Amino acid sequence: MIMSKVAKLTLKLRKEVKVVDVSLGTNLMEAIIDAGVPIGNSCDGEGVCAKCWVNVLEGATNLTKPSKLETDLVIREKIPEGRRISCLVRTKGDV
Repeated sequence: MIMSKVAKLTLKLRKEVKVVDVSLGTNLMEAIIDAGVPIGNSCDGEGVCAKCWVNVLEGATNLTKPSKLETDLVIREKIPEGRRISCLVRTKGDV
């Protein structure tokens, strides 16, 4: 069986849904930007500002587990459960 090295990333926006192919291990924030979707950030993806958080509606198990840095940022910035800091997350499958 050949394993796919590509995952589907589904972005549900206010007025549309975009589905893009991303390589496994792709940084989520970079994938969102590459898909032409603007995403807030002021630290250029360095994992400092936490402005690039996203709601993960499906496929959360197909993302890397939260790092200590991400967990600390979520607590510090009071980000609600189920949201991830996209610059600190990589894809492992369809999301």
